[in-house]
Amino acid sequence: MAIRFRRVQRLCDPTNKEAGKKVYPVISYQYDTSASLDEFAKSISSTSGVSEGETISVLKDFRTLLRKTLLSGRSVNIAGLGYFYLAAQSKGTEKAEDFTVADISGLRVCFRANSDIRLFTGTTTRSDGLKFKDLDHINDSGINDPNGGDEAPDPTV
Repeated sequence: MAIRFRRVQRLCDPTNKEAGKKVYPVISYQYDTSASLDEFAKSISSTSGVSEGETISVLKDFRTLLRKTLLSGRSVNIAGLGYFYLAAQSKGTEKAEDFTVADISGLRVCFRANSDIRLFTGTTTRSDGLKFKDLDHINDSGINDPNGGDEAPDPTV
């Protein structure tokens, strides 16, 4: 399976418009369906010996407890998985003394993957079968290509 991406042009430094623009990759999930809780539960139950219903229940309980713990002001570190934490959103103020609780416009749940599941594009991951498919450069001949189109060159070849 290939990781699909598109090219997007952005400012190098959003605070300095004269800094110029560069092209960056953005992973595309447009052609995929998200993995569901039921799908995860089925897969976990087939490898763990726990029933699918029990697995769904545990995953739902985890989700509820995660939200409750984050809203109580604590971060959550799950060994082997990663670190969940909240980040506040606001437009900001010029001076610290001008900032109030009313300036906070939202909260986001953030996740930092543990090194056990982090993906790297080095030679080890690529030799394990990781490929990139450039959605901006799929040509007509790529339609019948079993890999689905043009892929980014593999530096290990």
